[in-house]
Amino acid sequence: MRVLLPVLALVGLLTATPTVANLYSAEVAVDDQSRAGSAQRLEALDRVLSRLTGRYGASLVETLGLGAGDLDGLVLSQQFIRRDVVTETGDLDEELRLLVDFDEPSVNALIRENTLPRWGRERPAILLWAVVEDETGTRFLEAPRLEYVIRDHARRVGLDIVRPIRDAMDLAEISLQDVRGGFIDSAQASAGRYGAEVIAMLDLRQVGPDPDQPRWNGRWRWRIEGTETGLNQSASEPEALIRTGIERLASALAARYAVSDANGDVTNWRVAVDGIVDEVQYAEVLGYLDNLSVVEDVRVVEASGRRIVFEVRSGGEDIASYLALGGLLELQSRGPEGSLQFRLAR
Repeated sequence: MRVLLPVLALVGLLTATPTVANLYSAEVAVDDQSRAGSAQRLEALDRVLSRLTGRYGASLVETLGLGAGDLDGLVLSQQFIRRDVVTETGDLDEELRLLVDFDEPSVNALIRENTLPRWGRERPAILLWAVVEDETGTRFLEAPRLEYVIRDHARRVGLDIVRPIRDAMDLAEISLQDVRGGFIDSAQASAGRYGAEVIAMLDLRQVGPDPDQPRWNGRWRWRIEGTETGLNQSASEPEALIRTGIERLASALAARYAVSDANGDVTNWRVAVDGIVDEVQYAEVLGYLDNLSVVEDVRVVEASGRRIVFEVRSGGEDIASYLALGGLLELQSRGPEGSLQFRLAR
C-alpha cells in the first residue's frame, strides 16, 4: 500500500508494523520424513484454507478439486520440525511434523477465484474459562492433556486463546457455577485484565454410567460484539468436544470478520485518531491500519498536535469494529459521510 506522510519528523517509520501470526503455514504429523509427500502437503493446504475461511468439516481441497499439480504454485517451503506433545496419560512426548509455508498472494488469489470470504489478521484475543466434572468432582480445568489440546488446536485454527491464571483476583469474581451456567457477564472484568475482546466458557461433564466407557457432554458459550451463542454436544472423549468447539468458535468469528476479496465498490473513510504523542505511537497506528485485511490503502491527510487524520480505502465494509479490535483504538464518535473519530487507547 502506498502511504503519503505529512510534513512531520516521521520518515522511516513505515516498516514498524505489528507482529501477526503466520496464517499461511500449517503443520501435519508424519511418521517419518520419507513418508511426507503430496498428500501431507495437501492436508496442510486444507488446514490453511479452513483457517482463512472459517469453514470446517468438509475438505476445501476436495471441494475445490485441488491436487498435487496445484502445489507448485502455492508452496513456498517445507521443513520437518519436532513438537512437544502431551499424551493421553499426561506425559510429555515428541512428535515429528511437516511444516509447510504457502505463498500468501497465491493462496489469496485461490480464495478470491472461488468467491470465498477470507478472514485475515482481524482475530480478537479470546479469554476461555473452562470447568470439568467427572467422578472426582467439579473443578476448573487444568489437566495437562486438555490444556495442550486447547493450545494446539487454537494454533491450528489461528485463534489467540488466553487461559486465566485463576489467581485470587480472578476467583473473587468468577465461580465454578458462573462458568457452568455460561454467565458471560461475570467474566467481563477478567477479560479486560487479560486484554481479551471475546469471552468464551466451556463446561465439560462426564455423564456415562460406565467408568470404563464414559460419555462426555460439552457446553460452550461465547459472546462476539454483544451477540451471545454457543454449542452443546456429546462425544466419547473430551478432546473431541474441545476441538469441535474451537472450530465452531473460529467459524463464528470468521462469519463476523471475513471479507470478500471480489472487486467491488471502494469506500473512503476519514479516520481521525487523537492522543498520538510521538513517532512510535504514530508508527503503531499506521502499521495497524495498513495491515488490516479490510483496508486497501491508507494515507495521512491531516496532522495537528496530537491528532492525525487518515484516509482509509476499504472494500465497502463498515470498518469501525475492525479498527477497534485489539484495544489499540477506541471509537469516540461517528460523523457524516464515513467520518470516524478514534482515540489511542494506550
